[in-house]
Amino acid sequence: ALKSRSPWVCATVPAHRAVLVARCEVMAAMFNGNYLEANSVLVPVYGVSKDTFLSFLEYLYTDSCCPASILQAMSLLICAEMYQVMRLQHICELYIITQLQSMPSRELASTSLSIVSLLKKAKFHNSDCLSTWLLHFIATNYLIFSQKPEFQDLSGNVSITSTTRRVSQFCLNPKPGTGQYYFCMRRRWGLL
Repeated sequence: ALKSRSPWVCATVPAHRAVLVARCEVMAAMFNGNYLEANSVLVPVYGVSKDTFLSFLEYLYTDSCCPASILQAMSLLICAEMYQVMRLQHICELYIITQLQSMPSRELASTSLSIVSLLKKAKFHNSDCLSTWLLHFIATNYLIFSQKPEFQDLSGNVSITSTTRRVSQFCLNPKPGTGQYYFCMRRRWGLL
């Protein structure tokens, strides 16, 4: 059993050690190495909520994941980065990009979701593809994002214009809605 310890909840979640070892190299090292977890019945998991960890376990067991929201996908991406499960990271990145691209401009302007916060998390957790795409998304929707208070947080940290040029070269087809950008990502990550 794994014991999820986030700042909010302490819960025990049952799991099969064999599945965790087979599907996650970090857990294989934890359970098979000379670590405390190798002989422990309860293993503490820090910094992950119970819901996020259950979604992570669902992925390990079923090789599929269905985040309920962009924020849940970002939490799952962070968990996947912590345990170095690259395919799950890419699935979460693709989910976030797909959801944001399908959001109408009116909803984008009124949403409480902070794209700048997503960008900071993506950069911090080494999600280069997502952070590059978010910068492109912010630059593409400049008029909407420049009106939001969190936009000022970008001023000292990022050169949006140079990054936007790089993103434009990265995308096969900069026309929105054609699907070619998704195809490029899926093919690269082995999702097709």
